[in-house]
Amino acid sequence: MREAVERIGGRYSRLSSHPYEQQMLVIEVDLTGLRASKKAERSTKGYFSGKRGATGRQLVRASTPDYGEVIFSKLYPGNTTSCEVLKETLGEVERVLESSPHKRQRTLVRLDGGFGTDENIEWLCSCGYHFVVKGYGGGRANKLARSVSEPEGWHEGPTSGQLLGVVPAEEAPRYSRQTKTVVRRWSDAKGKLYTDYLLSTFADLSADEIATLYDGRAGLEAGIKGDKRGLGIEKRRKKSFFAQEALVLLAQLCHNLLAYFKEWLLGGTDAGKKLGVERLVREVMAMPAEVRMGRRGTKLSLKVAELHPWARVLARGVQARFPPSGWRTILRKI
Repeated sequence: MREAVERIGGRYSRLSSHPYEQQMLVIEVDLTGLRASKKAERSTKGYFSGKRGATGRQLVRASTPDYGEVIFSKLYPGNTTSCEVLKETLGEVERVLESSPHKRQRTLVRLDGGFGTDENIEWLCSCGYHFVVKGYGGGRANKLARSVSEPEGWHEGPTSGQLLGVVPAEEAPRYSRQTKTVVRRWSDAKGKLYTDYLLSTFADLSADEIATLYDGRAGLEAGIKGDKRGLGIEKRRKKSFFAQEALVLLAQLCHNLLAYFKEWLLGGTDAGKKLGVERLVREVMAMPAEVRMGRRGTKLSLKVAELHPWARVLARGVQARFPPSGWRTILRKI
C-alpha cells in the first residue's frame, strides 16, 4: 500500500519540480499520539496530549507547508519518543524525494523540542540540512537564559509578551557547523514563567527572524488536528497494528488528494487560501451536485446548489481551470 500511495504522489505531486535554486524546501516532522485500547496490538502507555495514563500508538508525519502535502507517515508503538524516529523519518523523506547532497543543502528542517537532542542536531549538521529546532531539555534552557545579560540582553519578540535573548557564542551549545541560539521567555496568565531555546544554522538572522521562522510550525499542528477530525485518523481504531497503519496511509493519500484538488481547482480562489482538510471534507466535498454529459459526449455540465456558501467559488474555479473546454457550471436548486 505504501508503494501505491507513493506512486500516486509521484505522479501528481509538485515536489518533484520544486525550484531548489530559487527557494528552499521546508520540511516539518511531528510525532502525534493516536489513542487506542490497551488490548490493541502495540498499544502502550506513552505521551498523549491532555490524557494522563492513556494508551495508544504514535504517528510520525513528515510534511511540507509549501505544498500542503504529507511526504511520509508511519505508525509506532505508544511508548516511542520523537528523538528516536528523526533519522529514519528523514531517511525515508530523502528516498521519496530522491534527495541529493545539493538538495539537502537547500532544505530547511523545522522541528519541535522532542527532536532537538544534541545527537539529532549534530546528525542534521552532518547531513547538510539547514534547520530551526527547539532544543531538548528545560534545564539547559534555564541555564542558557542565565547567560543572557539582564536586562539589556532581552527584548520583546514578534509574539506579544515573549522576550528573546541571544546566547553568547562562548555559552551556546557547539556543533560541527555554526549555529545561533535564541532563548525565549514568557509567562502564562497565572504568572508562571516558561523558558525554551531555539537553535538554527541561519546564524545571520536576527533573534526575531529565527523566532518567526520557528513559529511557522503552528500550521503543521493545526493541519494534524484537521486530519484527525476531517479524516478520522484517530476515531477509526483498529486492533491490528498493520490495519491501523493501512488507515494511516489511506489518510495520507486522502490528505494529498485534497491538497492537489485545492491547487488544481481552487488555487486561485478564496477557498484555496481559507479551507483546511476538515472544512474541505465537511463543506466543499459534501456539497450536493450533479455532473451530466451531453449526448455527443463533448460537453459536461456541473450543477451545484446555488445557495451553498462555496457554490460560486467552485464555479469560478471550474471556469478558470477549463475556460476553452466544454465544461460549464450551472447554479441551480438541487
